[in-house]
Formats: sequence, C-alpha cells, structure tokens
Amino acid sequence: MLAVLVLGAAVLGGTIVYAQASKVTTTYRTALVTYGTITQTIGMAGNLSPVSEADLNFASAGTVQSVSVKVGDAVGTGTPLATVDSTLLSAQLLQAQATLSSAQAKLSQDRAGATAQNLTSGQNAVASAQVAVSNAQTSLTDTQAINAQSVAAAQVPVTAAQNTVNADQAVVAQDNATLTADQATMATDCGATPPSPTCSADTTKVSADQAKLAADQQTLAKDQATLDSAKSTLAATTAKAQQSNDQAAASLASMQQQYSAARSSLASLQTSATPQTIQMDDAQIQIDQVNVDSLQHQVDGTTLTAPIPGIVSQVNVKAGQAVSTSGTTYAIVIFSPGSYNVTGTVSDSQVNLVAVGQGAQVTPAGSTQALPGKITSIAPAATVSSGVATFAVTAQLTDTSNAVRPGMSASVNIVINQVVHVLTVPTSAVHTTASGSTVQVLVNGVPSSISVQTGASDPTRIQIVSGLQLNQVVVIAVITSSVPSSNGNSVLGGGGGNRGGGAVRGGGG
Repeated sequence: MLAVLVLGAAVLGGTIVYAQASKVTTTYRTALVTYGTITQTIGMAGNLSPVSEADLNFASAGTVQSVSVKVGDAVGTGTPLATVDSTLLSAQLLQAQATLSSAQAKLSQDRAGATAQNLTSGQNAVASAQVAVSNAQTSLTDTQAINAQSVAAAQVPVTAAQNTVNADQAVVAQDNATLTADQATMATDCGATPPSPTCSADTTKVSADQAKLAADQQTLAKDQATLDSAKSTLAATTAKAQQSNDQAAASLASMQQQYSAARSSLASLQTSATPQTIQMDDAQIQIDQVNVDSLQHQVDGTTLTAPIPGIVSQVNVKAGQAVSTSGTTYAIVIFSPGSYNVTGTVSDSQVNLVAVGQGAQVTPAGSTQALPGKITSIAPAATVSSGVATFAVTAQLTDTSNAVRPGMSASVNIVINQVVHVLTVPTSAVHTTASGSTVQVLVNGVPSSISVQTGASDPTRIQIVSGLQLNQVVVIAVITSSVPSSNGNSVLGGGGGNRGGGAVRGGGG
C-alpha cells in the first residue's frame, strides 16, 4: 500500500514548497493454529472452613475442674480435653442405680410370688423403715428445738441493742429540741439594740447544747452499729437454723417414703401379683432406666473428649469457671486439617451454568498455586439484597500441605466447561459481527479473510470448530510504518498497532 501525504502549498516570499511522497510498509503479527485446551470458568470468593469440625459444649452444667489442652494442640479421637465437677451427679447416679435395682428386684419378686423368707424380709424392712422414721422425727424435733434456742439467743442482743438505740434517739431528739429553743433565745437577746446582758450567757449555752448533741449523736451511731451487727448475727443464725431444719425435714420425708415403699412391698408380697402389677413393675423399671441413662449421660458429659482427630482451634473455658450446657460460644472447638469448604456466591444469570460435581480451582490468600476442588452444594433459593439475587455455592478442596488455615479468604474459579485437544487461535485473531465470525489467514504474505465457526473460549484463546486447519498462519495484528524518502523530507507513518517493520512473524497468541 502506498500512502501519499500532501502537505499543501503556500506562498512565502514568492516561493512555493512541495511535500514529496514517502513509502509506507505493512507487517503482520501472526500466530499458528494449534491444538489446545479451552477452560471456561466462573469466579467467586469466600472464606475457608474445615469440612470436619467439632464444636463442643459440656453435657452438664457445673464448675470446670481442669482444662487439658490449649489452642494449637493436636489431639486424637477420645483425647480428654476438659472436665467439670461430677461429685453431685455421681451421687445422683448411684441413687438412681439403686432405685432401678430395687424396681428390678420387685418385678422378680412379683413374678416369683411370695415365700416365707420373702415375707419375713418384707416385714423386717417395714419394721426397720418404721424405726428410721421414728428416729428421723425425733431428730427433726430436737433440731428444731436447738435451732429455736439459737435463734432466741441471737435475738436477745438485738432486742437490747434496739432498746439502747431507741433511748439514744430520744436523747438526740431532746438535744435537738433544747438546741432549737436556746438558739431562738440567743437570737432574741443578742439581736436587741443594745444586746441583752444575757446574750453572752445565751451564746455559751448554745455552744454547750451543740457539743452535747454531737456527743449524743456519736453514741447513737456507735449503738446503731452494735444493733446492725446483732441483726446480722441473728439473720445468719436464722438462715443456718432454717437450713438445718430443712435438712432434718427432708431426711424425715425420705424415711417416710422408704417406710411407705416397704409397706407397699410387703402388701404386694401378701397378695398375689396380678398382670396389672407386673405391667406397673415393668413401667417403673423403664422410668428408672431412663433416669439412670440420663444421669449416666450427664456424668459422661462432665468430661469433654475429642470426637475427631485434629487441631484445637478454640479453648473458651478455664479452671474454676461456671459453665452451662448451651450458649453461642463453644467450650472447645477442634477441626481436622486437610479438607476444607469455601462458600461464595454466583449471580442468578450464572447459577444454571454451575452443577454439583463440577471442578474448581481454589487459590487461598497469599498463595499463587491453585488447589483442585469440586462443587458440593448449590443453594436452592436465591438471597436477594438491594434487588440483586445471588446463590450460595460451596466448593470442597483437599490440602495435604497443611498450608491452608480455617478462616482464610480464597478465590474460586468454577470450571463450567472445558474442551481438550481442539484447534485454537488467540481471541484477537477472530472478528465477530452480526453476520458471523472471520479470521484473516496469511497466504504468501497477503491476508485473506475466511469464515470460521467458533466454539468455547477463555480470556486468551478461542476454539475453531471449522474453517481452519492445524498450523495455518492467522493474523492477530496489522502493523504499519513509514519510511523516509530519499530527499530527506520527513513523512508520517500510520497503522494498526506498533511502530516498526520486518518480515512476517509466526507465533502463538
């Protein structure tokens, strides 16, 4: 191609200047048609979470006795992690087991029927329980009497101190009345013109009244402190007495219950067991067994053990801390490294391109190496925010290097399509219009436009389904440049790309 640049003509001092023509050269940047792999992806981002994680809380409320691990420790399945005090629960479990054994024995006895030995044993149990009730009643009566004496004794100093305080308050009230009257007299005598001869005496008397009031108020404060102390002692004595009485009453109630049970058992022995009795025995055993199982579970739950092997990531308890069986913060958290999930979002226009089982390339923050993964779940419904609908998508990856840590951010490329060993050219070589796609093929140094059918594409290359053959040379850019004329006049260059010239080059995109 020859470009002629007409610079123009002008009359300057009677001289006409002409711009001369120059030559423009054209070269082409090219690439070969080659086999390649086209990978189409959808991007998303999220944070990594372990696939296997155990969020642990105690099964029983109580006070933490010990914590055996710290954050970062590696533990195996069954490793003890922490314990709470199980003293009370263990005692309750023993009592429940005894009750269950008694119910089981009753069932056996009812099924076997009464024997002379069983009757004697039942009668002895009734007699023994009756004696226990009598002893417990006596103990309650004695305890109540002793505690009443203790409370009465503690009441004596309270009454005495209260009387003293009452007397002190009366004295202070009289002091205030006297002071008020003397101050009024002093105001009258000392306010006269000239002042009354008794003004000086009045002033002295008021000062004496004030001193007496201050002294009596100090006495009242001291006696009030004595009263408060006596009341505190009385309250403590009363509370202790009530607790002692309650314990004695509870013991009596327990003995009475045992006595009633012994009498009921004897009555059962003395009569033939009916089918209804056997059913009731079975039902009672089931109830008692549930109670034992529940308490056993709670006792077992006083020790937290690792249900999975892994790494301790959180320890939120310490010895001496009171804990409950629920809450938003877990006592201890363990995760198993090696396998992680990352959940991100894709738009509603892309979600139908994603399917469970598709491959994914996951790149954790700070890493340049993507890890392979696959899509494991897609939200069935969108989350709409400000009118924008997105779907949660979860990818799972495996990391054997232990370089991934829970909570790290990661980018994910979901592979929605991949074609392998297909003819490809750089995407810049294909020109697409409404009428179709074309590629310029270089033949003997001259570009020729050819219609092609394209397929999959990625950011750098596009699949050629038909129209091209392997190793054909396609044009990806046209480069033009100007060459100065022989007379030394400067000329302009132009073209579609970089300056420079040279022979036709082949290469990849």
